[in-house]
Amino acid sequence: MTDAIFDAPQDIAILGGGPIGLATAILLARHGFAPLVFDARPLEAARSDRRLLALSRGSWQVLQPLLGEHLPRTAAIIDVHVSSAGEFGVTHLQARDIDARADGAGEPLGVTVYYGDLLTALSSAAQAQPALRLRRPVQVTRVNQRFDTVDLELCGADGARSTSSASLAIHAEGAPQSGGDSAEPVRDWALICDVQLSGPAGGSAFERFTRDGPLALLPAPTHDGPRWSLVWCMDEATVQRRGALGDAAFRAELQQAVGPRIARVEACTPRRAVPLPQQARASIAEQRVVWIGNAAQTLHPVAGQGLNLGLRDALTLVDCLVKSRADIPAALAHYRRRRNADRRLMRGVTRLMPPLFASRALPVALARSLGLTAMDLLPPLRRQWARLLMFGLRD
Repeated sequence: MTDAIFDAPQDIAILGGGPIGLATAILLARHGFAPLVFDARPLEAARSDRRLLALSRGSWQVLQPLLGEHLPRTAAIIDVHVSSAGEFGVTHLQARDIDARADGAGEPLGVTVYYGDLLTALSSAAQAQPALRLRRPVQVTRVNQRFDTVDLELCGADGARSTSSASLAIHAEGAPQSGGDSAEPVRDWALICDVQLSGPAGGSAFERFTRDGPLALLPAPTHDGPRWSLVWCMDEATVQRRGALGDAAFRAELQQAVGPRIARVEACTPRRAVPLPQQARASIAEQRVVWIGNAAQTLHPVAGQGLNLGLRDALTLVDCLVKSRADIPAALAHYRRRRNADRRLMRGVTRLMPPLFASRALPVALARSLGLTAMDLLPPLRRQWARLLMFGLRD
């Protein structure tokens, strides 16, 4: 028989203590709510996560005030070089082209940060909020909706069972569960490692479309000179083959994909393969339960929009709750309407770009080369695209 401890009802329960969950909790606490965050992972395990995250300018502008004095180490993205392997047509998205100040010192397009560093900073900022409570490691095993509350069934690290109650439950971490689109098999994988390059200036990022899949090189925050993080997308058979290559053979294939004009690949850290599931919930809000971030949608990493889309989810949700504090179902209905266009657009863009740039059809190849050239030659077009990636589709 399990123990049943019924906690006093909390204002809002957040399921997931990752970057999106913690940012949402801090935003809510600063607006007078009393969020309670449940996270199944111990903080020490989360801190050791060395995934590199790309934050757009808009996302970093949201996070900086929340973090205050707890800012993690970051690397600025000043220039994004976009090209397609073996074809003409290149475009540069540059910070100075978007909204440079008179002295030429505009803000960067975005920054990169290691997941564990960002989580540590957000955890420290969350602990500074008196109304915010964190419970780790605690897994929420079931969510039951009632007319005016949500009941949660919990399981602690020692297996002890308990229950809690809230006026609203926010799923803020993990892949979509029930209610998503029809399940899709995982077709895309990625090889991830750190790479030492010679040639590029610090702050340069690269999006290189190869016939196997898109390849991204992002500047990494380091103490010991410039280094880039590689995310190379491909199918499962190719990821297994490349994962089994020796270091020299892998560097040779990577160099061929990158091209000598972009950079020279000097060294790589050990590689790891990760699956890239893509799906989205058909409904992101139901009465007193809402899904944001990866709980609402998982995107292909091309263009680095996953975390940025999740932060826009969080901002919009908090705004809707503040405006309709006394009527949570109405707030969630408003949230669902406001997030529809941005979610659809970003999901469409990230699903379309990989197959479009992988196609070998001559008309498609010509069209994408001309498109990259046009974007490079037409500053207004380039600025609009950059601002879409930095700030999303405004509601």
